[in-house]
Amino acid sequence: MSQNVEAIVISWLTELVGDEWPVSGDKPDNEDQFILVDRTGGPRESMVIDRAEILIEVYHKTSRVEASDLANEIADNIPSLLEEESITRASVNSVVNLDDVLAQYHRYQIYVDVSNRR
Repeated sequence: MSQNVEAIVISWLTELVGDEWPVSGDKPDNEDQFILVDRTGGPRESMVIDRAEILIEVYHKTSRVEASDLANEIADNIPSLLEEESITRASVNSVVNLDDVLAQYHRYQIYVDVSNRR
């Protein structure tokens, strides 16, 4: 059975950041800080390798510094994704400061290239 790369990243992030930062693929209601994970692209090769581009977004309602610090900590720890059984490559493509002005959150985005053996 193939493994969903987004689910792998969500599980890995949950262990990394702990309970204070909810991690999900769906935006939660009424949270002051949270992390979203979404696949934004990437090819599948030979029915064996899924080369996904994963977007990790760190949201904080009141503190740009806390959002930035956590985004940088996550980016620094991306190589540890290789400890997951099916992950064969994990690297940071970019880290972007892009506030969510509509919802009024400070937001940092981490674009990650992840290869997952299916």
